[in-house]
Amino acid sequence: MTADDLALLKSRIDEVVILDIVHGQHVFAKPLVVFDEGDTPDVFYLEVEPSPGGTYIEKGAAGYSVLLADILAVRLPPTP
Repeated sequence: MTADDLALLKSRIDEVVILDIVHGQHVFAKPLVVFDEGDTPDVFYLEVEPSPGGTYIEKGAAGYSVLLADILAVRLPPTP
């Protein structure tokens, strides 16, 4: 992840982004908290999915965490 990706991620708290993760995943995510200090910098997020109405809905109540080192890129989702 570049410094620009980290800045984008931090600026989009509670908004939807796409996380490109090293394992080949592309996750629609709504970041809740970004921890960019300490031994294991990570982001805690809710997974979301596009709805037919052009909005995003949560895919469940569970949150997820991924290490910042495992994120290749952060992108904005396409506009409906």
